[in-house]
Amino acid sequence: MGWLVPAAPHDPPHWHVTFAVADRDATADLVVRHGGTVLGTDDSAWTRTVTVRDPQGAVFTASQFTPPA
Repeated sequence: MGWLVPAAPHDPPHWHVTFAVADRDATADLVVRHGGTVLGTDDSAWTRTVTVRDPQGAVFTASQFTPPA
């Protein structure tokens, strides 16, 4: 699935990849153990996400699906 989001005037167009994961926290721990950096997390009614930077500088998001009970 993909979508377009208007870029802010000072931001160049770019890609941002999101991967579905089974466990956001375990994924964040793996990123750190392998030399990456956690940039931030977010929890919503439907997802728990973590945005990370890998050791080479690529940024992506890992998203855990958590539908309301």
